[in-house]
Amino acid sequence: MRTEHPPVTLLVSVVLTVLLIFISVVPERPFLSRWTDSNPFDTTRRSVDTGAVLSGSFNLVHPASNPLETLQQEVADGIHNPGSVALEAYNQGSVLVDVSPDYQIQYYTRSLKSGGSLVYFVVWLGNRAHIEVVNADGAIPGSDDTGDTIWLDGQQHLATVEEMANAPYAWREHMTLMAAMAFGFHGSVRTSNEGTVVINHVIHRVNPGRAALCIGPQGTAAIGLFDAAALHSCEQAIGAGPVILWRGKIANPHVSQETEEFIPFNPLGEDFVQIDWRRKVYMGTYPKSVVGIGTRPDGGFYLIMAVSYSIPGLELARQMKAMGCIDALGGDDDTSTQAVWRGVPVRDHQLRPVPDALSVYWRETP
Repeated sequence: MRTEHPPVTLLVSVVLTVLLIFISVVPERPFLSRWTDSNPFDTTRRSVDTGAVLSGSFNLVHPASNPLETLQQEVADGIHNPGSVALEAYNQGSVLVDVSPDYQIQYYTRSLKSGGSLVYFVVWLGNRAHIEVVNADGAIPGSDDTGDTIWLDGQQHLATVEEMANAPYAWREHMTLMAAMAFGFHGSVRTSNEGTVVINHVIHRVNPGRAALCIGPQGTAAIGLFDAAALHSCEQAIGAGPVILWRGKIANPHVSQETEEFIPFNPLGEDFVQIDWRRKVYMGTYPKSVVGIGTRPDGGFYLIMAVSYSIPGLELARQMKAMGCIDALGGDDDTSTQAVWRGVPVRDHQLRPVPDALSVYWRETP
């Protein structure tokens, strides 16, 4: 005789339903990088040059060269045409909203024919513009013994960019915070930035498997994979990804070979665990953040810090190229996409708190 167990069957169905609901609402990015527990870096070791505590495992990737030095040499050799002429032409089709007192930091908006919109800050790197990573609650990021990201106080810290920009810990003597945007990525458990972080020459965290934006001395900048040694050339650095524009070519998931216009997606081979999610976001119209680097005729550099709305990644990369950028690095996206100008959000929309903001200060005196 068969025995029926309707209550048990019902219970199993309920449990499965709850699990499916949980999976659907859990943050889609619990982690984005791979970590290694082999040969963990001694967390007590200090940088000889900066006195920074270096922690985590640095044997993930060993770049063949210093990306900052490589780009500087390419510019010196005339490999890249100055992009500032293209930028000036591009700006003619945009709306200038506001500028710093000396015009070295500019705030523009632009509506595209496709229906999307772009908000971007132009930063002419030099003595007046100071780039710095501001962390939620002024917390300090680092790495645990496996190389995974942590906040050094063991707590979780997240805030909106507006909250960070207006907090006392973002104040800098003789400087005005002009612009800030969310960048980097974080996991739902650790909350601190998964990528590299360097603040005012202090190396807080190294993730050589993920691309980073490096701000070097004398107004230089570069995007690339930086190991611990190469980071000594950076005054500021923040990891993000993926690279969407590389040496003037657009990252395109639909190509497998480099062409005159395109390169395959993820050209630097960043160690994204959820690479399919990155492709989905890039090809979709999700809000996105990106930083691009361009050069001037005098050999100097400029940054484009942009947030986009209803623009696919290929079109966003084209816009960065049209602004004269050589390389461009994507940052956080979707509801993490946010930027402020003089502490006020550039757009009202649903936001979630983030671990840090890439901030631009105007120095009162050079």
